[in-house]
Amino acid sequence: MSTDIRSSEWDSLISDKKLVAADFWAPWCPYCMRLKPVFDSVAKDYAENIKFVKVNVGEEPELASRYGIQGIPVIKFFCEAKEVGEIVGYLPQDALKKEIENITRNAPNCLANTSLRK
Repeated sequence: MSTDIRSSEWDSLISDKKLVAADFWAPWCPYCMRLKPVFDSVAKDYAENIKFVKVNVGEEPELASRYGIQGIPVIKFFCEAKEVGEIVGYLPQDALKKEIENITRNAPNCLANTSLRK
């Protein structure tokens, strides 16, 4: 399951050695609401290897601004505080998993000791 994150926790979270997937969303966004159960399901499947978090852009506008979020939903991936991938818009579960597999190839340091290591 994904966790809501606050800006006060952000820098320490993305500096971790674990890959982080951050869903930038808002409760008024219909595509965000469609993505929520998909994101939560995928978070369960990859929980051992990837930290899944949600960032409500209405409550955390400074984080949205910092990463240039202009439309939502957007999932950004971070490895050791560096952005290594992005998915814009809604994707069904199988497509989201495929994109995550592609993005993990850009994060070898964060995946070195996980089952996703290629």
